[in-house]
Amino acid sequence: MPNVVKGSRQERMIVVPHRPGRSLVLALAIVFSALVMTLGGAYLGFTQGFDAQLDDQTTLSELDAMLEVVSSENEELRRRNALAERDAEVNQRVAQEVDSELSALQLRIAELESDVQYYRQVVSGQIGSTGLMISRFDLTSTAKANTKRYKLVLRQQDADGDTYLNGYVNVTLVGRQEGQSRRLPLRDVSLEQDENDIRLRFKHFQNIEGEIVIPYDFTPEKIEISAIAVTPVAKRVDQIFEWDE
Repeated sequence: MPNVVKGSRQERMIVVPHRPGRSLVLALAIVFSALVMTLGGAYLGFTQGFDAQLDDQTTLSELDAMLEVVSSENEELRRRNALAERDAEVNQRVAQEVDSELSALQLRIAELESDVQYYRQVVSGQIGSTGLMISRFDLTSTAKANTKRYKLVLRQQDADGDTYLNGYVNVTLVGRQEGQSRRLPLRDVSLEQDENDIRLRFKHFQNIEGEIVIPYDFTPEKIEISAIAVTPVAKRVDQIFEWDE
């Protein structure tokens, strides 16, 4: 027994038996608990993240579907708009064509009414003279640029209704081009005529008509007409008509 000094503090010693197997079990238990907690947290986070991912995918699919529908509707609206614009252009073009045709028709009606009135006078003998006559020469505008429509009427006064007048007529367009006076035969400015001498053969009257295409940089001033009857009675008629714009 050890020596003890009287009055000194005594430390009590406890003897603990040495058990190495118990410490190992405790350590393993701590590690296992930590592992379980870690795996549990990871699983919880995974399931929550997976659910969120599913929600995002669902929303994305819905948006894709909506985008497809809207895109389809937009394409349909674009198609309808294109059709409407095309229909408007067609309607406008048709309306312009109808207006142009209507104007030409009204002009033609006016010409025919004038012709009827004139021929009534011829038949009734109200217009005096004998033999070949230059009865009328008219110029009217057309829808074409630099183009005029002409109509020349020649007649045989005091005709017996059985005798043909035979002869020819010359029509010349007179004007200026590049500062110089110039004369153009009708055949050079009208597709309807290919001869200088336009043949005449009629009992009462003959119409000569077509279009005059004015050459570039040419300024028309007048129309000179020379008509010559060979039979039944020789006669020459000359007349000048001012160019009417």
